[in-house]
Amino acid sequence: MAAPTSPPRAAGREVTVMGMETEYGILGAEPEDVVAACLEAETEQGRCPGVRWDYSGEYPLRDARGFEVDRAAVDPSMLTDVPGGASVEGPVPGRLRTTVVARLTAQEEAWQRGTATCPASGGRLYVDHGHPEYATPECTGAAQATLADRAGDLLVARGAELLRRRGVPARLFKNNVDGKGATYGTHENYLVPRAIDFDDLTQALVPLLVVRPLLVGSGRVGTGAVSTDTTFQISQRADYLEKVVGLGTTVDRPLVNTRDEPHADPERWRRLHLVAGDASSFDTMTWLKLGMTSLVLQVLADGVPEAWRRLRLADPVAQAREVSRDTRLHGALELADGRRLSALEILEHYLDTVRSHLGDRGRPAPAPAGDPLGPNLAAPADGADADGVETGAVLAFWQASLRELEALRAHDGDPADPDAPAGHLEWVAKQRLLDATARRHPGAGDVLHAVDLAWSELSPAGRGLAERVPAGAAARGGLDDHLLEAALGEPPATTRAWLRGRLVGAFPGQVVAAGWHSMVLETGEKDQRRLPLTDPLSFTRTAASPAVEGAADVVEVLNRLTGESLDRLAPPPAGATRTATPSGEQT
Repeated sequence: MAAPTSPPRAAGREVTVMGMETEYGILGAEPEDVVAACLEAETEQGRCPGVRWDYSGEYPLRDARGFEVDRAAVDPSMLTDVPGGASVEGPVPGRLRTTVVARLTAQEEAWQRGTATCPASGGRLYVDHGHPEYATPECTGAAQATLADRAGDLLVARGAELLRRRGVPARLFKNNVDGKGATYGTHENYLVPRAIDFDDLTQALVPLLVVRPLLVGSGRVGTGAVSTDTTFQISQRADYLEKVVGLGTTVDRPLVNTRDEPHADPERWRRLHLVAGDASSFDTMTWLKLGMTSLVLQVLADGVPEAWRRLRLADPVAQAREVSRDTRLHGALELADGRRLSALEILEHYLDTVRSHLGDRGRPAPAPAGDPLGPNLAAPADGADADGVETGAVLAFWQASLRELEALRAHDGDPADPDAPAGHLEWVAKQRLLDATARRHPGAGDVLHAVDLAWSELSPAGRGLAERVPAGAAARGGLDDHLLEAALGEPPATTRAWLRGRLVGAFPGQVVAAGWHSMVLETGEKDQRRLPLTDPLSFTRTAASPAVEGAADVVEVLNRLTGESLDRLAPPPAGATRTATPSGEQT
């Protein structure tokens, strides 16, 4: 069977592969115990508890600006790979064949195992810098990625609940600050063509990233790294940003991260890694953030519009803080050329250019029939964006939200007024709850901080106070419990994540390890086999299900996928261990 290739694209349509990584705030438990409990909870649900993560091809120190940083020169928090764990032979585009992988000794296997696990969802669960973290599988649409992100919340919430049943007071939060000086990330990942000049990409994105919190910020009580006051601001991450571009994620945090680790063919793709965004408890905010950013990237695939070049800001890092504190929407930002525009005007420029780009290329983006601020996220959660329906819904929500913010500004800019516009936005809804709390408890700053924390506390039933306010309940957008449960056992059908998660779920004893672009499989031979999954848009359900469905074991799957003639699966031969590198590649 020939290597599956990227599916045909509709005329003029660009598919953006995307995903999220969420570090969860934690109290009362060790993150390693939470991850272990998550896997146990998966077993309780009748699913495979996952397999060891395959670190092959991970290069956290390769910089998109054309160099690689010396390991000895960086903060240890940046060393997220296994030294020597890169594949000896990289995946070859256009060719599908397995390679031999030496069997690890028990000691080597234990050393590599750690906490990083690939569950049946096709994502990644692990401990990162003292926090449980879940990375969604690769997705091809904003609603699909939002569903995968929320399924990750359910996964970790069940782990914490299991610990609580055993007397461990575990609490998890989908937020970005602990109020004591620490911050943790909610990272976005987008696959963009390597042909886009990185400097052009950065300059075009930075103004959007600075002003985007007006639409998708989640709100925060307190200012500065240590939140000693009760001043409310729009963004949780703004006070922790330190530079415009850079390789760091835990120190010297940039608006645009420069890690060059595409997890795909590096000749064709780069992975844009954005670390400045807020964790959202409103699903519509996650959806809008991913949707609007991916549409901007699709415009940039055809070059930087001149209108966006003129939006370059004078001091983006400082201005990110200005935007976050401007809850009355009265401010204006100085551009590099001396002009001044409001954040709302900049967002309008981006929206208008995206609309023009789609129209010029004949791409459909029909407006939704109902309320644009009440999107049905369940319908486009398949990632297909049939006839541009999801694109049209994102644009309509974006535009309607700008109109609401303009009305809020005209309303004398007091978002705490319960009758004011824009209550569907998370930061506005949170501020209104906090204002009501402050009226009931005047001068009780500790109470406001407690409400801020409780806003995003996770449980299997949902997301804390955020979903007890009417706007938060409406923001689920139809992503009900049935869809979340299905997403934990059925990976996205439109990317290679489908084959990864399907093999983990169907043949757990025969999948040794799984990573973003390869899997290590047990075939019963002297050595194991590595299956490359280089193209994120290959190995979809449509392309790969004929090889998987009805197969007796992974040997039959490999025979169907690659055309190789492997013997039927047999027990590993005695004494088959041999010297191997930490990645398991034969030396």
